[in-house]
Amino acid sequence: MLKAGALYFSIIVAFIIAVICASLIMLAAHYRGNYLKEMRMARLSRNMDSGIAYILAESTNNRQNNIALDLFGDQTDSVLIEKKHWGIFALATVKSFVLADTLKRSFLMGQETSNDTIAVYLSDEDRPLSVSGDTRITGNVEVPKAGMRKSYVDSRPYSGDQLVYGKIGDSKRTLKGLESTWIKEIESELDFDPVQLPNLNGADEQVSFFASVKKFNVSRLSQITNQLSGQVILYSDTTVKISAAAKLDNTIIYAKSIVVADGFKGNCQLFARDSIVLGNDVTLNYPSVLGLVSKEKMVDQAKITLGKNNRFEGIIFSYEPKRSALQTLVGLGEQTTVQGEVYATGLIKLDKKVKVAGKVSCNRFIMKTPATLYENFLIDVTLNRKARSRVYLSSAIFTGGAEKQNILRWQN
Repeated sequence: MLKAGALYFSIIVAFIIAVICASLIMLAAHYRGNYLKEMRMARLSRNMDSGIAYILAESTNNRQNNIALDLFGDQTDSVLIEKKHWGIFALATVKSFVLADTLKRSFLMGQETSNDTIAVYLSDEDRPLSVSGDTRITGNVEVPKAGMRKSYVDSRPYSGDQLVYGKIGDSKRTLKGLESTWIKEIESELDFDPVQLPNLNGADEQVSFFASVKKFNVSRLSQITNQLSGQVILYSDTTVKISAAAKLDNTIIYAKSIVVADGFKGNCQLFARDSIVLGNDVTLNYPSVLGLVSKEKMVDQAKITLGKNNRFEGIIFSYEPKRSALQTLVGLGEQTTVQGEVYATGLIKLDKKVKVAGKVSCNRFIMKTPATLYENFLIDVTLNRKARSRVYLSSAIFTGGAEKQNILRWQN
């Protein structure tokens, strides 16, 4: 005969067993849920990679803005791709989703330049290219049929043992033109009337690349001192002055003229009609852009001028629709370093101790000393195509999308 206490004991044991079983079931459900979540996230990640590979394989000049993909045709693996131009680069946003789960990335795309080994392209105006002093050109060059020669300047001869540390080829009468699609888009932005836009006040702006772009009128500002990052575009029908205290990251500015104060540091794309002037000790990080798109029959010479001891990483270009008597000018001040490309449908002025790690293209070089103006002379400058970073990516404004695309920068 069992004692009465045995019943209580059996109830307690049963309760403990039930708690243990329930805990095991809950633990199994928890691990199963996490496992399924990890599987979904891995699937979303694979789909994201597929979407990125798809957009990188597309032509840069394909202006299709929204692409919806059902990757495997079973309506369970969907990718949405949004694409547009951000300055002179392509901007893509890829969203991978399964039911309520979503992954998204935003990034700039650029063109690979491994096939372009040119360090200097000088249009053939029947004038030779002269090198003097401690000038060094590393990489292939394409110069006028008149060739290259060593010259004396200020009683100093050329100190190198080779004219070019690479191959010398013949150039054509004109530069290879910029892609009209991109130029027309920049022109339309430069001609945009900013009156209809809100004024940029003293507040800082940080706009995600997953959100809508914010546009502001800065025509009435004496200078820009704000901290701006992300999808922010500024417009002005006058001169824009950027203070050294301003913080610009990914910002685009379209204006008649732009002046950047001494000591400014940032990352931006600046486009102007008349002029872009950078002070001394300015640092613009990759992938920055200085773009001058002038009009026909301008009274003054359109120009981009960089002061002394600047460090620029990205693309500098000038463009005019028809060759004028006063061709556009790109001037690089003494001890300025450029990592990227310099292109001028006109003149490039290189002061002494300028270094360009990349490519330089123009109709004519000029250099001015206190006594003389030299044409097609390179004096104490370093132009080194091989020194440019291997991961550097260019813009389709040069290539027309003929080169392979890759991810230039993750935006979010």
